[in-house]
Amino acid sequence: MLDTKEAGRASVLSKRWYVVWSSISVLDFRPQYFTEFWDIIYNYDDDSVQRFVGIIDKTMQRYLVQKYRIRKMYLMVPKVDEKVATLVDKWIMIAVQNQIQKLEIWVRGEIKYWLPEILFSAKSLKYLKCLRIGLPYYETMELISLEYLSLEPSDVDDNMLQRIISSCPLVELDITCNFLDNILLPWMRKVDGIEGCNSGTMQSYIACPLQKFVYTGLGLEDSWPWNMNVVALKNLRKLEICWASISDDVVSELASGLIALESLVLESCLRLKCIKISSISLKEFRIGDDLNVKNNEFPNEDGLDLMKITIDTPNLLDFSYNCKVETSLSLIRMPDHCNAHFFPLVEDAINTVWFVKLKKFLTETNLFKSLAMDLCFSDQTVIEEDQLNNVVTGPPYQLRELKLLETRPWDSTKSSLVA
Repeated sequence: MLDTKEAGRASVLSKRWYVVWSSISVLDFRPQYFTEFWDIIYNYDDDSVQRFVGIIDKTMQRYLVQKYRIRKMYLMVPKVDEKVATLVDKWIMIAVQNQIQKLEIWVRGEIKYWLPEILFSAKSLKYLKCLRIGLPYYETMELISLEYLSLEPSDVDDNMLQRIISSCPLVELDITCNFLDNILLPWMRKVDGIEGCNSGTMQSYIACPLQKFVYTGLGLEDSWPWNMNVVALKNLRKLEICWASISDDVVSELASGLIALESLVLESCLRLKCIKISSISLKEFRIGDDLNVKNNEFPNEDGLDLMKITIDTPNLLDFSYNCKVETSLSLIRMPDHCNAHFFPLVEDAINTVWFVKLKKFLTETNLFKSLAMDLCFSDQTVIEEDQLNNVVTGPPYQLRELKLLETRPWDSTKSSLVA
């Protein structure tokens, strides 16, 4: 379970480990994990690049001869020419032969690197993430186990992308907004019209195998430009919409119309005011201004201006809510065992009035098990005990976890907390 560097250090612990560490199934060839090669990421020092490439080639040759299994491989080559590109092809060939399951590859240099054909016969490959990589079109393709594909917008063959969507029954595509023109096909069309992509045609009702769709916009200036055919997208399980000016009606239509949808994320969609989420299949719903709080980070001070959210999701298992305490939350059907987290957007000053609103919100919903608040955005936090005597709301019985953050990570200034 150790990464390459730590496994190498562990070789000093015993004579047996001195040899065994070199056969681990996770290979991590990224310069930042080798102190000696950190500078080549930015400086492109030819000698350092050649030594780094030499280490990779020597290691891969050993795995070829010994037939060690390669479960995961992270490969970063800061400077590639025709000679190095040939070596990268060889390393990928070895990884395929040794049953690679997960590959992350990042290559940049004097020439554009295109993935070799042999990679697309890797029946064991489940995860493929490419940065600055060309994805060409090949007639032969057998990625029957591919579950996740992440690509950059540039230099990707349209035919290849369409072939992946149509031929890989398990694949989830991680796609940015600049990439959408490549996958419109008959399953989505731009509002202003694209020739051959009219959603009223017979083709528009062909079932699309796409299971995950991620859209990242540009905020208020970037309105939601697509009509998604919910009939054709009957296999879509995950939908993430970030920084898009999408309307209330469209969100409600997508939630109720996508019959297989299990995960819905709405992040920083600032145009939303009153929405209704109604879905029998939905298991995860996250809405708010900055949903990185799931990674133990906290939300930003500027956020959504939502007035009301109505939720009718009888099978929901996970709910993350990052909104203001004034937002009205109406729960029609919500299971008691739902794992609900509340990240209230903190105002400029936390006072008794705001605290009472928060307490009332938690009590009335009686849903949230976790509460996280970032106090660093508040100039002053004053909760006076004598002003709470007339508060009649009961305690939020469901609440099990409380997280308070008082100091900005970039500033030593603390807010004044008096309770």
